[in-house]
Amino acid sequence: MRYDRAMALPRHDWYLKEWLRSLGKTQQWVADQLELQKSKISRKASGTTPYDRDDINAISALLHLQPYELLMHPEDAMEIRSLRKSITLAAERRAAYRTQPDDWAEKLVERKKV
Repeated sequence: MRYDRAMALPRHDWYLKEWLRSLGKTQQWVADQLELQKSKISRKASGTTPYDRDDINAISALLHLQPYELLMHPEDAMEIRSLRKSITLAAERRAAYRTQPDDWAEKLVERKKV
């Protein structure tokens, strides 16, 4: 039985390249901001060198992302952000509605009739 060494290598599943592309940033910019060599960022972005928690925390802070968002495609992360925003807005509206006096809804209906 033949053993494929590549199968044992860890899979690097973060989306640094896609995030940089979507934010209009470069690997060189990240390297400059974090005072690292570009080659180190390039190796981590391509999966040649594994990333660790410190990498995720530093880069996510630099890009103004939540750390877990680097592990998601930017489109997916932005969709989740949009859903959260909608849910928060709906909850705020519901809370505002509940704090209104009882006749508030009736007045609103009367205004719409006019």
